This record gives sequence, structure tokens and C-alpha cells, in this order.
Amino acid sequence: MTPVQVRMDATGICEIVSTPVSGDSVSPAPTRRVFVAPVASAPATSGLERPLERLASSGSSLGRQPRPRSYSPRGHLAHGRTAMPRPRLLGFSIAFALCLSPFTTYPVLAEQPEDLPVACEQIFVEACPSHASGGRPEFGPQMVGNPTDVVTVLRVGLRSTTFNPTTGAVATEMASHDHADARVTASVGDFHVIDLSTEHQIVAPAAGQAVRVAFVSGAYEVSVDGALIGSFAGPIRFRPSDPTNTFKVLSIRRSVWVQPAYTTRVFDVPDYYGEIEIDRGVSTAAGMVNVINLVPLEPYVRGVVVNEGIASFHIEALKAQAAAARGYALANRNSTRFGRPYGIDDSTSSQVYRGHGSEHPNGNAAVDGTTGLVATYASRIISALYSSSMGGHTENNEWIFNSPSNQWPGTNVEPYLRGIDDGEGAAPELSDETAIAAFWSAQQPQTFDSCPRVNNRFARWQIPIPAATIKSRVTGTSASRIVMLSGNTSGTLTNVAITRRMAASKRAGVVTLTFTTGVGEVRGWDNIRRVVGASAASQVQNCTTNPPSSIAAGFVLNNPSVIVPQYSGTTFTGIVSIGGGWGHNVGMSQFGAHGRGLAGQTFIQILQAYYTGVDIASYPIDLRLAPGSGPRVMRQIFAAPNGTGTLRIATTGAMQGLTVHINDLCDLRFTNEQLAVPLSETDVSTCLVTGTNTVQYNPVGTKGGATVLVVVR
Repeated sequence: MTPVQVRMDATGICEIVSTPVSGDSVSPAPTRRVFVAPVASAPATSGLERPLERLASSGSSLGRQPRPRSYSPRGHLAHGRTAMPRPRLLGFSIAFALCLSPFTTYPVLAEQPEDLPVACEQIFVEACPSHASGGRPEFGPQMVGNPTDVVTVLRVGLRSTTFNPTTGAVATEMASHDHADARVTASVGDFHVIDLSTEHQIVAPAAGQAVRVAFVSGAYEVSVDGALIGSFAGPIRFRPSDPTNTFKVLSIRRSVWVQPAYTTRVFDVPDYYGEIEIDRGVSTAAGMVNVINLVPLEPYVRGVVVNEGIASFHIEALKAQAAAARGYALANRNSTRFGRPYGIDDSTSSQVYRGHGSEHPNGNAAVDGTTGLVATYASRIISALYSSSMGGHTENNEWIFNSPSNQWPGTNVEPYLRGIDDGEGAAPELSDETAIAAFWSAQQPQTFDSCPRVNNRFARWQIPIPAATIKSRVTGTSASRIVMLSGNTSGTLTNVAITRRMAASKRAGVVTLTFTTGVGEVRGWDNIRRVVGASAASQVQNCTTNPPSSIAAGFVLNNPSVIVPQYSGTTFTGIVSIGGGWGHNVGMSQFGAHGRGLAGQTFIQILQAYYTGVDIASYPIDLRLAPGSGPRVMRQIFAAPNGTGTLRIATTGAMQGLTVHINDLCDLRFTNEQLAVPLSETDVSTCLVTGTNTVQYNPVGTKGGATVLVVVR
């Protein structure tokens, strides 16, 4: 393990110092300095692969981390910083990963150190950004735990939009967390503008009236249609007169559907269900504000599904996408990684969420058919990683998102993120180089994401890369992508070869570059794909059921499985990289899920194929009782596709009792003796109906705890 020290200096800043173990072939980790109150800031992450390049401005893609407690309006101070209670640690060591740049590898603090300064404890609630698509070199999310109550509202940060100063066209759809100001109106009906510091109404504008909020001289300045109303301590909350109404955020643009055809998307003013809040966090820039949508869980998922998936995909694939998106939001709703008053945002840093206008009937049907459901493993919400296409074979998580990041493969083995053959019939034989080349060099119609089956142009690809281009990708500012075993890269590149393969898919895990002046290794998925898995020039790809399509120059695909050296006479001139898929190869293939749906699989079967050993269940709730907390009643809604299910109770401490009401059809009472066992399961199929169900949990007593969920079949 990497040696670590944590201390707090006189300025109130926690300092984490980690030093690589002697002999590590990585650069020493820098000192990590983070503000104590309340959260460590995190760098922006690189883009991620999306399942479809829907917008020219959207070059990348998809995609976790809970914050200790929801933000309360009364926890906000007038100057815009946030007062948070010191989070309680949960009785186990929470991993803290040093945030990584896209191409630099640092050690990871894998355990909470001894004698942690009390004021520094809270930084261990949080790690770095992570995504549904796993866009980082290390594995995330670092989940603090399941929800401890029924989740009624999510706080989703809405990023600002930048515009071309000449044309006024959208330059960057989702640019920054921070906004110079926010301009909001209601689509229908009047609305209320509230100063949360006093809970007093500031003004009640009519629909269409634009309210502007800016942060000026330490206060929130509010104006309506250009007329100044006053300055307030804030934060500022917009509440609709009718909960079915929506708000328009006039100061941003999002890609939304042109209705009713749903065949074209354009940039327009987005509208959102729920409420809008203007607030600030510890990382908000001076004079700027954050815009938050307080949205119920299911409308949020509606605004995600066809932004992270493809609306024309099979309904069962979209249902699987909905369950993955719902699980991500629930597990990360309390993240503090942004240093702002929300746990998730609307960009690829979390999941792409574009609000009500981006919903699609197909996506909405998928959300409604999976209401409240997530994938779980051992009664915990899983890290349901997914990406566009896996080429017919997925990979074990520790070989892609290795942690510690100076050890490859990592020790962060997730039993549900195992590499699988993503096809019908017998699994391919990948035991030798000939078999590996045969599988990855040709279209494989039996795989669920193949070109013939689902029109996936990335199912197989071949890209020529000149020697000079390869060298340019490991020198200069990109030198951190290669680890030199001897010499340097100043000479001529004379050979490129795969010298180590990943365990399940047999994709390249280490690529060795030989120069006339030295030998070096490119290690790991992200480095390899950027060095030998990115096109050098526009390249036509043939797909048997599609017209030929081109891969743009510099387009980053995947780590290849076959590298064929090219020569002019005896002079090495470059390579042809051959591989399959687009994305990180872990978890669910979105094109593969589409293929599985077309083959007749249900969303439950799809999720259980990609995530080994998981159950599909109502999202688990950790019941935690404390003296003086009083009785709690939790009412949860979930879908039972076939009207069958099992109530699972995993106890974490002796509870006095628990009553469970299901659909007003069944009352199940569990005594202290029954709850003394670590795990109990009860078939509740006679209590369920096909479709939407309601379960209500009534814990009894003032101590103990349990995780409760209904596993559907």
C-alpha cells in the first residue's frame, strides 16, 4: 500500500501526502491539498464515448459519489458558502483516490489512515469524479451507501452554455458549473420566488415574466423583466404554483426534440419539472451562481435515458438503461465532489440530463416500466458502468479502471463487473494469438452488438497509424503516456507490439514501443487507446448493412486487440490497429443491450447478463434508527414487471421490530427475534401486482438497522 500522511495546517487546509512504494514505475505523487470545509475540489474530467454522435458539438460521453447529507436551505449562509454538519463515518474505511489527469498515473490512498485529524475526516467521504461510463483511469464510484430514506427529490446542477459571439449560436452546450447570472420563467402559470434565508416570498411573477438572479456584493440581486426588486441573503428558490408546471431557464440552451415527430433535435431553451434554486457552494467562483433543478427521481430519469442511450433502441434495452441511470442518481445524489450545492450535474461529469424537452415517448415508457428499480449486488446499488459498444466481449473492471493506479491489474475487483462473451452460442476460443486475431479481425454476426445485427459501425474497425503519429502521441506534452524501460524516445520508432493482454477480452493491456534509442511501454486502457487506438486520418469503415461511414481523424476508439506492423522494404512505417467496440469495455454494452432486446431478452435478463450475480430490485433503503429519532414511515413505489418478488431484509443491528405494508394487501410483521438473523427473504408475490406497486416500511424501536428491498423477477 502507498504510504500516506494526513494533517491539517494552520490555515485550516488538510494536506494528504502520498509517496510511491520504492520500485514503483510511476512518477511520485504530488501533495494533495484540499480545503476542509466542506469538500475537496476535483479537476474537470475528459470526455467520454457516447453511443451515437448525435450532435457535432458532442464529442464524448456517458456515466458516481454520495455526499454525507442533503443540503438544507437553513444550512446556507448569506455570503454563499455552505455550512455542513460534520459527516459521520460509516464504520469502515472509505477509499480516497487522488484525482487523476487523463494521462498521468498516481498512487491511490486505499484506506483511511490512522490518527486522522478530526477536522479532516470529512474529506474521506468523497473521492474524485466518476461516471456511468467510467471516464477515468481509476475505478469509481466510491459509494458511501444506499439511500437512508425514500428519495423524493434530486438536486441536479445545470451547467452554463457559451455562445459564439459573432453568430449567437451555441458554442458549448454544457460549459461550466458557474453562471454569471440566471434567468428563469415559468412555462405555464404563475410562480413564486422565495428567499430561503427567511422563507419569505420575494415576488410572484406571471408565466413568461423573466426573473434574473445575480450575485452582487455578497447578496442575491433579483429583478423581474429588467426592474430591480432588491438584494437578498438567499439562496433563491423558484416554486411553481402547480407541481405539473415547468420552468424555463432562459440563460442556457439544451438539445431538445422537435415535437411531435421526434426525429430532429435542436438547441433551444430547456424546461424542467420541479423547482429551480440559485445558490453558491464552496467552489463557486467569485460573483458567480449555481443553478440547481430540484426534480423528482422518475422525471429526472426520463430526462436522462435517451440522452445517454438511443431513442430507437429496443424498449428492453432502454429499460436497462433506465435502471442503470436511476441507480447512478440514487448512489450519488449527495456527492460533494463538485464543491457546489448539488451531488450530480447535467453533463457527462455525471449523466447527461436535458430536462423535460429532451424526453422521448420510448424513453418515458422505459422509465415507467422500471419505476423505482435498480441493479443490486449483496443488497447494495451497483456501479452500473456502461458504454456504447464492446465488440462482442466485455472486460473485468480491474483491468480497465485499475486501483491502486500504480498496480495493474488493480485490486479493486468487483464481482459483478466480470468480462463476458457478449454473443449467442459457444463462447469464442481466445487461448492463442491465432484465435484472438481471428475473433477480432472479422465481423462476428453471433455477437449482440455486431454490425449485421444492430448496424453498429464500431463493432469492428481497422485504422492505419503512421510511425510518426505514434511517436507524437508519446512525446512532448504526451510523454506521460509511456513508461521508458531503457533509453528515451528521441530516436526512430522501429516496432510496435502487444506484449501483455487483458484477462477476459484479450485486448491489448501493454503495448511495447521500440525506438533506436530505447524501449518503452504504454500501459492500460486509456493510454493505449489514445496512442494506438485513435485514427490518424479520416478512415472509411464498411458495415455490411450500412453505407460506408467515416471515422474522423483523431477519433479515439478503443484499445486494439491486433496490431499489424507495416513496412516499406525493411523500414518500419507504422501499424494497422484492429479491434472492436467504442468505450471502456466494462459492464453493459448499449448496442449489445439493443441486440439482446431484439433477440427477445427482457431488461432483467439484459442487466443480469452484463452484471454478474446482480438482482433487480426496488432501490435498497438503509434503515438507521437513532435514539430520539422517533418512528419513521417510508413509502416507496416500484415496478414488478411480472407481479412476482421477494422481500429481502439484511440486518445490521438488532431492531425491535419492522412492519412492512405492500399494496394495502399484505401486512408483514417481523419481530426482534426474526430480525436477529443477518439475512431473511420472504416471497411476497401474492402481495404484488403486475405493474406499479407500493411498499411501506415502519421500523420499530430506537436502535439497530437493516437494509430493505424487494427483488423482482
